[in-house]
Amino acid sequence: MKVFLGIIILSISLFANRDVAFIKSIMGTVEVKRGDKMIALKLSDKIYEKDIIFTKDNSNLATIFEDGSVVVLEENSILRIDKYIFSPSKNVYDFDIYLSKGKALFESGKVGKLAPQSVKFRIPQARVGIRGTKFLVEVHE
Repeated sequence: MKVFLGIIILSISLFANRDVAFIKSIMGTVEVKRGDKMIALKLSDKIYEKDIIFTKDNSNLATIFEDGSVVVLEENSILRIDKYIFSPSKNVYDFDIYLSKGKALFESGKVGKLAPQSVKFRIPQARVGIRGTKFLVEVHE
């Protein structure tokens, strides 16, 4: 029983730390808050569910998610990856991100085509419904 419980706990912890995207391009200073740590990002680094990405002055970042969705963050932006599930074999999808500051370009991938209702791009004043494939959003303080 203890071994079985250990396997379940290990499986849950591995799933919780699963990467969901990677850095395709980066310029300047970009950091991620992962748990209670701030980490400088570089080209090809992985992005994980629950990460909070911060771009600084004169910095930008392009990320590509597992389904091919692209998020480009301009300078002085803050983006939180709340939830990301892309499981076509189980027909389960959930893409929930929150831009609290700055400017982002979003281009949907397979999740937006297969299950557009499961894509949530939230900002402080509203939630953007995905009905097309590409949009630009800016959040002012």
